[in-house]
Order: sequence, then structure tokens, then C-alpha cells
Amino acid sequence: MRAANLFSVLFLLASASAGADMYKWTGADGTPQFGQYPPAGVQAERLKPAPAPRSTSAPPSAQEQLKVLNQRLEAQNEEKAKAQAQREEAERRQINCENARNNLQRLSSGGNRMVQMPDGSYQRLDQDLKQKQLETNRKAVKTFCK
Repeated sequence: MRAANLFSVLFLLASASAGADMYKWTGADGTPQFGQYPPAGVQAERLKPAPAPRSTSAPPSAQEQLKVLNQRLEAQNEEKAKAQAQREEAERRQINCENARNNLQRLSSGGNRMVQMPDGSYQRLDQDLKQKQLETNRKAVKTFCK
């Protein structure tokens, strides 16, 4: 019985939102009945639809909308800049990786290598300096070639 009443009320609400007239009357068994058309010869009460809920907030002003749009634009620009910085960092790491691998290959190929000094002169690598250069380039490969 309660399910039938609940269904009737839900039907009333759905129909009321559609703009149709709804009526309430008491059935022969004494239970309230709802519908768009009451049966003939029965006293029925016409129901008024519930008023639509009013919005508690006014629509945002043009200034507020502009502020929101500017914030979105700034966020997009920040994301683009961050993505660009990540791409540049990846390119830099790739170049450093290739340089470290090339240096490591040259140092490992044997023989005494000549290196250019900061003053522009050349000097042969002795065994200790060569080992230090090898270790430095191995670390660079581990760092940049991930």
C-alpha cells in the first residue's frame, strides 16, 4: 500500500514538472489517489505545482567571468611553459648522454690521448688522469643516460 502511495507521489512530481494539471482525491477504500484526470462524480482537489527553486546566487558579472578566464589562461600558459622546460631538459640530458658516451668510447679505445687544456695547449693524458676521466664519464653516462 505504501509503495502504491509512493509511486503516486513520484508520478505526481514527475507530471507536475511537466506542467500538467494534477488532482488529488480519496478513493473508495479511503486512500489518497493522484492523477491528471479525476474519476467522474468524485470531489477532487486541484494541486498546484511546487514553485521552481530559485537560484540563491546571481550569475557572475562580466568582471568575474573575465577574472576566471584570465586565471584559466594563466594556468594554461604555466602548463605550456612547464612542458617546454621539460622538453628542453630532456634534450639537454640527451646531448650530455651522447657526449659522455663518446668521451668514454674515445678514452677506452686505448693509447695515450691528447686533451686540450683551458689555455689552449694540448697535453697527453697519463694513466692516472685517464682513469679519472674514465670514471667521470662513467658517472656522466649513469646520470644522463637514464
